[in-house]
Amino acid sequence: MITTSREDWADRARRLREHAMSVSAADRHRSVLPPLETYDAVGFNFRMTDLQAAVGLVQLGRLPEIVARRRQIGARYQAAISDIPGLRAVADPAYGQSNFQSFWVEVLDEYPLDREGLLAAMAEAGVSARRGIMAAHRQPPYRDLAPQGGLPITEWLNDRTIILPLFHQLGEPDQDRVIAVLRDAGGVSA
Repeated sequence: MITTSREDWADRARRLREHAMSVSAADRHRSVLPPLETYDAVGFNFRMTDLQAAVGLVQLGRLPEIVARRRQIGARYQAAISDIPGLRAVADPAYGQSNFQSFWVEVLDEYPLDREGLLAAMAEAGVSARRGIMAAHRQPPYRDLAPQGGLPITEWLNDRTIILPLFHQLGEPDQDRVIAVLRDAGGVSA
């Protein structure tokens, strides 16, 4: 789903979702004589089904509640991690607030384990975490598009971050288990 207040972006998104046709499927079907369409760009078949739209509208109505819950879970992680040397939790930027689509933690040199070691410790404890910030320019289809000299900050975070479990139904007992693994592996008592 895309939302924008810019009409030119909205028009382009509508075209791209229908193979970049110059005439929408709805306009074609309303027409007595089929209009001649052109394809001025590479587009996609990203049309949403009616069912997807219905679910999306319901979820959109719940968005404030969902984001508030995710921020509550994120704040709890931030507080619990703040005194663990060698871990740095994601924080809101000065210009806005995160919806905590994901909650990443940077594993610094002071932490007793490196990122892979921490992931292994979490997996052993039954906690599903994953590698953090993805560096798209390191992936085969994008390597040729990377700027000369790379993206050093992205690469740093790609190599040193993990993403903790965060979903709006995450209960305190499960979150406490995640926090306990971080604290135990970091040599910090509860």
